[in-house]
Formats: sequence, structure tokens, C-alpha cells
Amino acid sequence: METITLSPKVYGQYRNRLLNEIQSEIEGMIGELDLTSVVLDVDKRDHVCLSAKGPDSEFVMNLLTKEYGKAPDSHEILPETTCKGQLIDAGKVGYGIYVDLGLELKMDALIPLHRLREQTGMKTSSLRKIAAGLVLVDHLPVEILITEVSLENKQIGAELANSFLDRLNDWTADDHERLLVFGANQRMVESTLNKTGHSNDIYQIDKLGHFEFALECKRNTRSSGILAAIGPRMRGVPMHLFIPSEVQAAMDNAKA
Repeated sequence: METITLSPKVYGQYRNRLLNEIQSEIEGMIGELDLTSVVLDVDKRDHVCLSAKGPDSEFVMNLLTKEYGKAPDSHEILPETTCKGQLIDAGKVGYGIYVDLGLELKMDALIPLHRLREQTGMKTSSLRKIAAGLVLVDHLPVEILITEVSLENKQIGAELANSFLDRLNDWTADDHERLLVFGANQRMVESTLNKTGHSNDIYQIDKLGHFEFALECKRNTRSSGILAAIGPRMRGVPMHLFIPSEVQAAMDNAKA
């Protein structure tokens, strides 16, 4: 029996719909393959898992890894390697911020506060202020650089990867506001925008993760207005405003 933990997580109000969507996609991809057993499940932390048995099971694992990405195995977590994950419990502890990598040992990577301060330039800010100011929120997909690993002690140290910092800086320097929408699929987002008449207010929809999106507003369109319009129609879907001027102000105030 081959087993894989895929990168997508399903959560929120539309959890079952998202899982059914993945199941339907996978069934379409593997329907003609030689398999005796296929089980799709979700673990306690909302990661999509799949087990397959049969002559084509190894091929299935490779196919799904290419299509969805997969959570790393613990032996793949090494210093100086880059990993993808999602922020969890953002701003809820004072000593750092955790990243869920989907590890089978249920270990999370910790980006310590002192490193966040150094990387963001907010050298005297609390974790809560950094998270709020830079919109570091739960379910935000991030890339991190592993700095230290102790599997015996179930500890993984990390810092934000340059690729994530570049995205943060690009968004902050941009004059387009963004609305982050998590726990939905793109069809749901586009349909809701059409129903509220706001499709033309969105420049583009950037896919951050499988079910995580950044709606880039057109110039002079306020993300708060988009939130007010689509929020009531997508209750239970986490949404967050990324307003460049406010993010820049938070960074400037921390340096003052």
C-alpha cells in the first residue's frame, strides 16, 4: 500500500466541497489505472491523504505529486533546504510563528521572533504586531528555509525564504490592494464576483495555494469594498485585506 500526504489542505465552511472536488479530479486521473484499492482521507490537521494499492500505485503517487505537490517526509527536512507550508496559529504565541509542513510526525517549523524581526526590519515589534502589520495570517502559503533540525526533540527551526520576502516586498511596493481568500476554489471565487458585479474590479486572481488566492484589485478599487460585497456570500471563508500603504506604514513605524 502506497500512501501520500498531498499539499492541499481542506478547511472552513466548504471543507467537504473542496474534498469532493479533489476526489473527483483524482478519480478522473486514475480511473483507468490498475489499482485494487484507493482510499482518500483527511488527517486531523486537514491534510488530504491518499492510499493506493495495486500494480500502478507507485505511478499514482508520482502523478499526484506532480499535480498537487506533496508534504515532505521527515528525512527530507534538512538544513539549508526550502519547504512550502501554511502558517498556523499566527500571532498567537509571542516567541515565533509556526509553519505546518504536513509532516507525518506532526512537527511544525518555528520561525523565531528574533529572526522575523531581522528579516522584516521590524526590530522592536512584538510577534503580534509583525503578524498583523504584514498580514501573516493562518493558512497563508509560505516558503521557508530550514535552518536547524532535531527530529529527536521534534524541533525544526526556519526563516522566511527569499522568494516569500520578495513577494511581500513586491506587494508592498505595488499600488494594487489585494483581498486574500482562503478555503475556496477558484470557481467559487469567480462565481461570487460575477454575482456581485465585481468581476471588472479585479485585475487578476493569483493562486497562492490549491485553495488559497490573492485577488488583485484594479487601481482605485478598495479591497475592503470587495470584501464587503463577497464576504456575506462566502460565509466561513477566511478573508484578509492586504493594503500596501498600511503594510508600509506598519514597517516604517517599527523602524522609527
